[in-house]
Amino acid sequence: MPMKLSNVILLLVVVVLCATFSLRIFQGLDEMMGDQYWVVDTTQGDHGWYGMGLLPHVKKVPKEVVQAVNTDPDNDDKYIIYAQNGDFAGNSVYGICLGIPLIMYLIWFAFILGFPDRIDPYLLPRRIFTLTVIIMCSVIVNLFLMRIAADFARDPMSRIANVAGNHASLLFHNAGIWFAILFSALGTPNHSMRETAAPDSRNWQTQANEKFNWMFVLLFAVTILEVALVKNKLALPDAAVDYSVWIILVVIFMRMFGFSPKYWVKRGRGIAIMFAGTLITLPVFYLLERATGTLGAGFASPILSKALGPENANIGLSLMISIYLIFWMEFAAAIRMNGPSHRLTTEKQV
Repeated sequence: MPMKLSNVILLLVVVVLCATFSLRIFQGLDEMMGDQYWVVDTTQGDHGWYGMGLLPHVKKVPKEVVQAVNTDPDNDDKYIIYAQNGDFAGNSVYGICLGIPLIMYLIWFAFILGFPDRIDPYLLPRRIFTLTVIIMCSVIVNLFLMRIAADFARDPMSRIANVAGNHASLLFHNAGIWFAILFSALGTPNHSMRETAAPDSRNWQTQANEKFNWMFVLLFAVTILEVALVKNKLALPDAAVDYSVWIILVVIFMRMFGFSPKYWVKRGRGIAIMFAGTLITLPVFYLLERATGTLGAGFASPILSKALGPENANIGLSLMISIYLIFWMEFAAAIRMNGPSHRLTTEKQV
């Protein structure tokens, strides 16, 4: 049964507010740095690391000082740059950086807590505990990732994040999505005693062949699409980041709408929401960038054009489209509009 319109609006508003607040925390870290680098303070202990080696001792040093020291061939005592303004929030690609937490909070609220209309008072404490564990796992994993990134950042002018897909805020929210899906698959939010019947293994071979055939067809399609986007400078030059999101899109699409066209045609509402929502989202971020001048859309962007050259003004378009296709696809499932229409179901019964 589809969700009531009032609940649909409430879910969307809550998810957007939480994602914006979450990203605002990372923007605050950027503002703290200003026009300075955070560099590893090697005077405090062994390489300045503490807390199981996860968190560094850092200090702020003006960029011109760091650049002068690190480019001086006669100076062997180089600064180890840990982060700089833009590494945590990525205002130049704000539309991309906001998209990942949107997906994360949608999964947390709609699929784990059952917000807003399926919150079970009996299961709520367990589900809140699951979310708490997910958050802790996300933080710990990202501290490891940032430590590894900093350890490998030995080039004098290196950064821990120089493309949209590697911003620290995206790392955290990506981990939040991953752990949420993992815990949901394990059934930890529910602990239901009612077990479902085992699937009929006699159908596995046929279904597996069909699933693999269509999966490879879709993967081939997004591969051609990604190559075309990269060639036309509509995606990051390092295609791995963009392409990985398109692969995730294929997997989620087949899970949401079925593994062949005979299922897709019956789920027109959900697919329409996915495409329509994405088409609406793109101009919203375009207008937001024009209104603020600091929060980038990630495409058709004066900010990217100024920083990377006019030819790179659209390098975030591929990520924008793939991320928001995933968000609106998940949203269609959250509001229970991704299944077959009532008319098709009725006709089948007749």
